[in-house]
Amino acid sequence: MPSRPERPSDAEYYERDRVQLFSQGDLFRDVPLAYPLPAEELLVDQDEAGAGRRFVSGPLTFGPAMLITPSCSLGAQGTAGYGHPVRTLVPVVPLAELVERSVIKEIALSDLRRFDHLINYMYLPPLEIEDLEFSMPESAAFLYMPVTLHHAFLEGNRVSQLAYRGAQQLQRKLVWFYSGWLEDDLDIFEPPMD
Repeated sequence: MPSRPERPSDAEYYERDRVQLFSQGDLFRDVPLAYPLPAEELLVDQDEAGAGRRFVSGPLTFGPAMLITPSCSLGAQGTAGYGHPVRTLVPVVPLAELVERSVIKEIALSDLRRFDHLINYMYLPPLEIEDLEFSMPESAAFLYMPVTLHHAFLEGNRVSQLAYRGAQQLQRKLVWFYSGWLEDDLDIFEPPMD
């Protein structure tokens, strides 16, 4: 029986300020994680003519998230800057919280740390950036729960970028999540890093 592919080492996951523009795998803090839930209340704003707009009100949490929009889709074609303002991210949740909620079994943590073997999640090692006063314990990115936001929500909130091996792991996980195919050899993935 072939052995499972191991994930990259913790030291190979992150780097800071690699490129100015956002790229796939960037980590952000204070992202609105708007997962649609049944409304707590429905507000109707009516103008003088009696026409109204409806607003849904519900819980909205903020937390860390990882950009999964492909880097090649972000950049403008033939010019500098961005091609559009749409960004897709996935929430990043501490492993301790997932164990506490019985989402991940505690006995599965050692395999998760070694193999990153759960299709719906991507393991992320701890990250601490003192000058930004940002700390993230070991966590999981929820690949199955994308959030789409305007670029303006992310400005000034990037805390880190994935290094090359971390970006390879993200691409491997996204291919596995969307296609069901898990590639053993990380080196076949050549993520664009700019």
